[in-house]
Amino acid sequence: MRFGTLAEELNSITKDYDYGIVPGSAAVFVKDEVMGIGRLDLTLLESVIVVIEVSRQGYKIASSSPLSHDPKTLAAAERVQSCVDRECFDTMENLLMTASPLFHDRFQASLYDKLDNAQQLQYPPLDYSNPMAQSTIPSPPQQQAPSLSYPYNEQHTNVPPQPVLPPSSYTTVNHTTARASNQQDLMDEINEWIH
Repeated sequence: MRFGTLAEELNSITKDYDYGIVPGSAAVFVKDEVMGIGRLDLTLLESVIVVIEVSRQGYKIASSSPLSHDPKTLAAAERVQSCVDRECFDTMENLLMTASPLFHDRFQASLYDKLDNAQQLQYPPLDYSNPMAQSTIPSPPQQQAPSLSYPYNEQHTNVPPQPVLPPSSYTTVNHTTARASNQQDLMDEINEWIH
């Protein structure tokens, strides 16, 4: 049992598994604290009612009954019946996964969702539309040096040439502005030194 008392365990079972059984179908009908035994019934998604016995030894399917005579329901009831009074499961999840393939699928999906949420909390997705979010992203190492080829302009021969840099040189608008102003300052200083 996951909880210290039988009452807590039974109460938990009636609420915690609605994602993988018929919601609201779990109902406790025996709770014997002295003997440490509880019984509840619930309806599997395969339309099979199962009576589950909960004790200190574990979880056991006491009986099962199909809700219809549909071939799929009867096949599911047969699978559940093969577990009746034969196995004592260490967890309620193991019991339900063995008895119900549909519960198994939903349990797995729920587990994957929880793992995905935990991963998202650990590694939040990057928002490339927000320049401020990108400022913490290191720029990839440059593969080649900035090109020093200058665009030809006959009218402005006195203006110091500006290097043409590849677009991947900067990661954000803020970095681009800061570097551009630093380059301009450097070019101004070089121009003053030459003249």
